[in-house]
Amino acid sequence: MRKITYLLCISLFIFTSCSSESDTPQNTETSTVPKKQIISRLDSPVTIDFVFDGNKIVSSTHSDNYVVKYTYKGDLITKKESSDLTNEYSYTDGKLTTYLRKLTGRDYYDKYSYTYVSNDVVSFVVSRITISTGAEEVISAKNIYTLKDGNIIKYETSSSVTTYKYDNKNSPMRNVLGFNKIFEEQPQVSSSVNNVTSYSVTLSNNSSYTNEITYTYNDHNFPTEINYYHGQSIAFTNKYSY
Repeated sequence: MRKITYLLCISLFIFTSCSSESDTPQNTETSTVPKKQIISRLDSPVTIDFVFDGNKIVSSTHSDNYVVKYTYKGDLITKKESSDLTNEYSYTDGKLTTYLRKLTGRDYYDKYSYTYVSNDVVSFVVSRITISTGAEEVISAKNIYTLKDGNIIKYETSSSVTTYKYDNKNSPMRNVLGFNKIFEEQPQVSSSVNNVTSYSVTLSNNSSYTNEITYTYNDHNFPTEINYYHGQSIAFTNKYSY
């Protein structure tokens, strides 16, 4: 598949941003969820098998028997746990307000506290809490997501600004219930509705770089192969079956 150029990504972004809602392909395959993911890097590939109950994800099992289990309350994911990590999610009126990230064996855990500045802007503060004393220290004060049409289009911190450009197709996890409510640190992985075609990072010293992502889609506009580029080379590839 021909590599998408940066200029084409800009053109695609302008087109999808300016098109009316009727011009954008709608997701009519609401039952489509990923069954298997294969991540190919320079070393041995990793296979992930997903188990679902309808559109609710139950678990994902990696080829090294690393298992991640999910817990729901209604349609919202409240816990994501494995042998070395537990994520807990709390909501107010269906919006994520607190995310606790607990690593096994650590004497602390991290708390992400979200504030909804508007429908399209979400800020959050990351604090580190010492388990024995309950002492809380802010470790990341400035974090801002800007959203549009179900996608994270900008992520700002005190040290960098990352902007994302998207296609108008379905992301692999689009139909997974509750995934659009939890802000993953890598939106090109799961939390956005569409697929990131490129992302540009500008650092506080004004240096910047852009990486691209290309896709092969099935007949229902879900990606079956994703190539992640670092510069001109493919860093790794994801393959999905549904």
